[in-house]
Amino acid sequence: MKIKLFHCLIPLCCILMLAGCGGRADSVVTGRYYNPANETAEESTPQAEQESVTETAEAAEATELAGEQQEQTPLSADLFMITTNDMQSECLILEQLASGKQYMYNYSIATRFLDKYGNRTMVSYFEPGRIICVGEKDMQGRLLEAQVSDVAWEYPDVTRYSYDEERGVFTIADTNYSYGDGLFIHSDGNLLALSDLTAMDTLRVVGIDKEIYSISVTTGHGDLKLTNTSLFDGSYIQVGSKIFSEITGEMTIEVPEGTYTVAVANNGWGGSTEVTIARGQETVLDLDTLKGEGPKFGSILFAVDVEGAVLQIDGKVVDYSGPVELQYGVHTLTVTADSYDTYSKKLYVNSKEATIVIGMTGGDTSSGSDAAATNTDAAGDTGTTTQAAGTAGSLAGSLAGSYSGGSTSGTGSTSGTGSTGTSGSGSVSSATSEAELNEIVSELLDEEDGEKTSDYLSTIVEALLNLKDE
Repeated sequence: MKIKLFHCLIPLCCILMLAGCGGRADSVVTGRYYNPANETAEESTPQAEQESVTETAEAAEATELAGEQQEQTPLSADLFMITTNDMQSECLILEQLASGKQYMYNYSIATRFLDKYGNRTMVSYFEPGRIICVGEKDMQGRLLEAQVSDVAWEYPDVTRYSYDEERGVFTIADTNYSYGDGLFIHSDGNLLALSDLTAMDTLRVVGIDKEIYSISVTTGHGDLKLTNTSLFDGSYIQVGSKIFSEITGEMTIEVPEGTYTVAVANNGWGGSTEVTIARGQETVLDLDTLKGEGPKFGSILFAVDVEGAVLQIDGKVVDYSGPVELQYGVHTLTVTADSYDTYSKKLYVNSKEATIVIGMTGGDTSSGSDAAATNTDAAGDTGTTTQAAGTAGSLAGSLAGSYSGGSTSGTGSTSGTGSTGTSGSGSVSSATSEAELNEIVSELLDEEDGEKTSDYLSTIVEALLNLKDE
């Protein structure tokens, strides 16, 4: 009797040892139903009571579900979205797109991981948010093959986006996509809401047809908190080469994750330091640690592209044939020249030496940040750019002024991150033909912007011809 009882216990023990999934070497459950909300409760429940799904049961459930939802969705039952890839435990947690249910699959060193083209890839490529197809399994139920689905599309570096939660619409560039309540949004393993995304984030978006299923933050942002700011209030803080912000008391600035050189300067005081911004974390910077010994001066070299231009710093004319010594902080920079628009900027000096390049052709066309004297490789930031459409605006203004018998200023602008042009001067004979006008403006624009530039060109020429007729 004892021998029979012993033989009965052996299979029972084996079954209990096979239950569960985790870092143990004997975790061999295939397609176990996974409910994150009950994970803690399951850990304290006897293994014999934990729910698992066999291949036969899973197939039956998928078939039943497909029958119920045949009219609602064309999604295949073998399409899954990765929500977790635990490479230490060699375990994938997947969400079945057709049902929204989650399952847990084990894999091993023998598992073949394939990209959408069928090429072998690393297991690390199977990141949360990607849509895959589950392939063959071995005798123990572990995955032998998994492949990124070829019916899903992926945009890896999305920075231009917006969303409308009321309509359930997510816009990438100029294209609208729908999304459902189960939209999966995550960053470094943390689940997010749409409201957690900012313009500083870079996204990987995955979807099928016109519906988005996952959004992954590939480059996030953190907060830079400034303390002890009184010495620098009213001045500026520079973070890297692109972020300038006026200091208005103790404040917090959102900054994309990464390592930056941060500089401050005011009334001869200032300095710089290296700061690392971590995703979703707050970094505190005490500005007292950057004031250094004052007053400090920077040696600034000005390069102006118009001979004889007059340069003023804080309202005083200066000789810029050589380096100009300026105290750390914010200064007013003005450059004037005959037949050119006045160039006027705030100059931010926060380094020992820098070069400021000033382009006067067509006037000041920058609508961006103030000029800054920095210790970057470029030895400074010009604070000005010239765009084709901006220059076209200047030409249009001068031509229109010539035709109307007066002095009229024209303004051209570009969309997105472009710059805005201001007026320019010049004259064109009233006998100029439409073909000649087209040729003049075409040479200026050089047709680099394609169809949009051509449209802009046609508008300018039409306006000028109308003025000519009047």
